[in-house]
Amino acid sequence: MVDEDKTVVADGTMEQEPKKKGGNKLILFGGIGLGAVVIGVALALFVIKPMMSEETENAEGDKTEQVEEKKEKKKIVNEHGEEVSSIIYAMENIVVNPSGTGGSRFLSVSFGFELESAELQEEFVQREPIIRDALITILSSKTVTELTDAKQKEIVRYQIKKRLSKLMHTKEIAGVYYTDFVLQ
Repeated sequence: MVDEDKTVVADGTMEQEPKKKGGNKLILFGGIGLGAVVIGVALALFVIKPMMSEETENAEGDKTEQVEEKKEKKKIVNEHGEEVSSIIYAMENIVVNPSGTGGSRFLSVSFGFELESAELQEEFVQREPIIRDALITILSSKTVTELTDAKQKEIVRYQIKKRLSKLMHTKEIAGVYYTDFVLQ
């Protein structure tokens, strides 16, 4: 019997044929491909899947958090030194075009209003469109320079507090807080 990788030469001796290396390359590239698939599956199972489940849980919890945000309470001290309970009322996603931009820039802002009574909170809920209109009017009258300057932001905060106190016929607005501020 003659080995398949040996060849008989004319003088009767046998020579060994060189082995083909193509089979080794196939095994090498197959191993690399299989390794990449295994890494991809591991990545999907241990990294991406937990991230996706957290996002789903967060999305379900967001609805209850939004309601709780509007009613968050904290203790403050009034001008008489008495500790009173306050309510933070959140007003989100107010979008305006700053003055002088011709609609090419926009400001997206959210506020938290510190209120000293539950009655005022109920009034804020009922009159939210009027409050939003006042906020839009004040913010859209400001230029980009006024909106980006720290001192001007404080002035805007004061103007908002003063305007809302006048609209709501109260002095129970303890504070106005920027909770989101994006200018593009």
